[in-house]
Amino acid sequence: MVAKSATFVSGSQRSGSSSEPEDETILRRVLRQVATGLLVLSVVVTMLTQGAVYPVSISLACILMAASMALAYLAMGLPRATRSLFVAVLACWLFAVLWSVVQTLDTPFGLAGHSAWRVLPEFGIKATASISPMPGAVPDAILSISLPAMAILTVLMLFRRDSVIERALRVFAVAGGLMAVFALFQYVAFPRSLMFGDKQYYLGNLTAPFVNRNTAATFYGVTLIALLSTYKGFRFQLIPGSPFLYRRSGWTPAQAMRWALLVFAAFGAVLATSSRGGVLATFIALFAMFTLATFFPATPHTEAGLAARTTEDGKTRVIRIIGILLALLIVAGVFAGRVVLRAEVQGSEDGRFCVLPGILAAIRDNLVLGAGPGAFINVFPAYRDAACGVTGVWDMAHNVYLDGMLGLGLPFIMVVLVLFATVMQLLRRGLLNRKSRRFVVVGGIASIILVAIHSAIDFSLQIPGFATWWAVYLGMIGSIGGGRLSSSEMKN
Repeated sequence: MVAKSATFVSGSQRSGSSSEPEDETILRRVLRQVATGLLVLSVVVTMLTQGAVYPVSISLACILMAASMALAYLAMGLPRATRSLFVAVLACWLFAVLWSVVQTLDTPFGLAGHSAWRVLPEFGIKATASISPMPGAVPDAILSISLPAMAILTVLMLFRRDSVIERALRVFAVAGGLMAVFALFQYVAFPRSLMFGDKQYYLGNLTAPFVNRNTAATFYGVTLIALLSTYKGFRFQLIPGSPFLYRRSGWTPAQAMRWALLVFAAFGAVLATSSRGGVLATFIALFAMFTLATFFPATPHTEAGLAARTTEDGKTRVIRIIGILLALLIVAGVFAGRVVLRAEVQGSEDGRFCVLPGILAAIRDNLVLGAGPGAFINVFPAYRDAACGVTGVWDMAHNVYLDGMLGLGLPFIMVVLVLFATVMQLLRRGLLNRKSRRFVVVGGIASIILVAIHSAIDFSLQIPGFATWWAVYLGMIGSIGGGRLSSSEMKN
């Protein structure tokens, strides 16, 4: 996967140029190749270590990613077409790291730190107070924040030309599909194994390459969306009176068959996790993806950016959307019976809902300044309701938003809003301007919907391996969305 970009910050090169600069040196090519290799190697490390949940694995992944980012900058410079996203991610990352460090420092001028420090003198223990009651846990949490942030910055620098991004997207989607094939094989043939070791948790559920089934469901849901949005073989029609299936330029039937097998593998992997939230979020994201594709269909390059949206009347679109919904409901009824049964049996009797009031109380007491990332495992026990049972260790909230609020406080809201607004603005531009590549942008939006929904009840984004995997995907989608500058932007 070699990134051949024509976009540089300095000089007279134009962003999005289709030709490689003639004066590009061999050294720069080598730097790009090495940077790409280190990026891939960092992601591989996270996949082989159950999501980089161990200190050694995430440290190694961060070192490889940091080296890749540095080499990408030396070889490519800063991106121009995706400058807004690059600056937003960089600013939010640096702010989150800086604020996390501030939370570990001794409070100056006699200001009171976390209330937990004031109890220590009662036991004859002298200690300087800080905002976080667990400053020692913050460095490890900073690594978890930094790895996906560096990943998206590196991708934005390395992958800029459409042809390069599309190849990278195919590699990404196929890699996820092959992982699904491996996970299904291991799930059927070796149900008590997890990757290269023994499986201790979630026996009877597919979880590879992660420990938790919910993270696996989100991972394969994103992989399924990536596979669908990069498809170029056949096109299915759901409009009455039109051909059900016809050939497009692109793949041969054999290539389309291999693609279909990977799609079925990714879909089967999502269902085999038996994750209620993951399966539901995936179906909602698929419905949103195909609905958006109805209003923003891909068009040939020769057509105007909004021309395709006037070729179908409202009735035809409604029929198409109803057909998509019915198809998804039928598929869910046929294949998701096990997940539905588990939802019916357990209902709302789930530990995460029982402990929710305690988590909200902890956030209320640490709302302004936060308790520090990684401090949840030490802060939450004081708020845990004994009626919820005493088994199990809650080392993180089953809700990314609540976990972030407890860790960073009110600044977390600002970080989320800035990133969300910047990403959606870039993807909106991609929907309006990218024409033939709209479905790729739609896939990126669908993945955001999937992760946003599932993050409200599970902690997929808190697993560095998945967060990095998704960051790589979003970086490539962002490059596609911002790959065409308007004439006014070109002049500036």
